[in-house]
Formats: sequence, C-alpha cells, structure tokens
Amino acid sequence: MICFRLFLSFVLLSSSLLYATVTGNPAAPDLLTAGIWKKRSSFFSFRMEYLDDWIYQARFCDEFKLEGVTHTRTFLELSTYAGSCILNFFNRIDVYGLVGSSRLQLDEEIFTKRAFSWGVGSKMILLKYRNFFIGADAKYFATDQKPTFFLLDSEAYNIVTDYRAKYEELQGGLGIAYRLWMFTPYINATYILTRIQPAPPMILVQLPDMNERVDVELKSLINKKKWGMALGFSLIDIKKASLSFEWRAFNQNAINVSGEIRF
Repeated sequence: MICFRLFLSFVLLSSSLLYATVTGNPAAPDLLTAGIWKKRSSFFSFRMEYLDDWIYQARFCDEFKLEGVTHTRTFLELSTYAGSCILNFFNRIDVYGLVGSSRLQLDEEIFTKRAFSWGVGSKMILLKYRNFFIGADAKYFATDQKPTFFLLDSEAYNIVTDYRAKYEELQGGLGIAYRLWMFTPYINATYILTRIQPAPPMILVQLPDMNERVDVELKSLINKKKWGMALGFSLIDIKKASLSFEWRAFNQNAINVSGEIRF
C-alpha cells in the first residue's frame, strides 16, 4: 500500500503539467504592415491569431526533494488549440491575450479532457536594421487541469475528490530574425519557470472493483530544464496575413503551426 500511495502521489499531480505555448517570431510586430480595413500603417493596429501546438515530449521533476522517496522521470504529451487577440503599437510592440483549450496524456496512463487555458504577454522589437531584427517576448500562462482517473495495468483508478492542479508559468525569450521578402526565419533562446500546486493537496482514490478508498498526498512540481530554444519561420502574404511554423527543444520538444490576420 505504501508503494501504491507513492506511485499515486507522483502520477496524479504529474498529469496536470502544461508547458509553454508558442514562442513566436521576434519580428512579428513589424511583419504585417497593412490590414484588411486599414490600408496604411499607423501607430495602432489589431491582429488575430489561431494556433495549434503539440508538445510531443516534456520532462518534469518534484519541486521539493524528499529523503527516502524515489524520484522518477515522466514524459508528457500535450495538445493545445487557442486563439489570440493582438494589439500593436507603432509596428514595434505587441500586447496580446490568449484563450484556448488543452488536453494531455502522460506515459500512456494519464488522460484528461480538454480544459480552459489562458495567457497574456508582450513582444517588442529591440533593434531593427534593414531586414534584421532582434526581439524579446514575455508571457504568463495559467490553467486548471482535472484528471478524473488514471490507468495502471489496464485498470482504471477513479479520483473521488474534486481535484484540480493549479498551474502557473512565466516565460521569457530573446531572438533574432531576418526577412527575405515573403520568408522570415528566426531563432529564439527561451527561459521558463513553471510551478504546479495541487488543490487540495490530499485526495481520495477508489481502487478498481472495490469500495475501499485511499488517501493520497500530492506533491508540487517544477519543470526539469529551464533553458531552451525555438526555430521557426513565417510566410507573409501581401502584408495582411502570415503563416508560421515553429519547433522547440531542450526545455520542451514541440511543434507549432499558427496563422495571423491584420485588421
């Protein structure tokens, strides 16, 4: 029973992990200079974005190391669909809000339904010299994940308590980009701080085909690797719309496809 409790303490909280969203092109504030309604560039503009993000592998660890407890690496997959509204100022600064839904899978044992996720952030061009850009990005991202059961040896273990994991993340990035007519490749260095807090920290789990319920104490988690990178490119169409592709590595392994329209 002790081993069973330790296993549950690890996997149940782990199932709530949600890593960062797309890093994005550091030249994004200046890529679209005309809109559907506004034909000329001005000090203020509005864009909308839709993204499909898939993290195919991410690692995490316990926030606090407990003596005598075995710590195991766990791998996570995450799918996120989201929309974003972006306010642009002087083709140099973006301020944006993000809303969407996410669904995760953990080691082919933990599954959740899609849950609401949201974020806010800002992107700024620090330097522009002809077609060369240096830009920075910062964002806050949060979500509540609610797994209702997990699979162990092909059996379902139901979570009886109204359990949620509170996830918060801060991400910063610094990158360079170069525009070649309709094609703009970029590379970013990223730094991520994440923390997942169980609510409540003690839950009840019911064993399969049994009326017995077990108390399980959950642990908070942090991301294992803080530093990472993102490689991508954007395709720009007549200065009003763009399509971007991105690959991320080290602090998370992920791919992303997103599209923007300027109004």
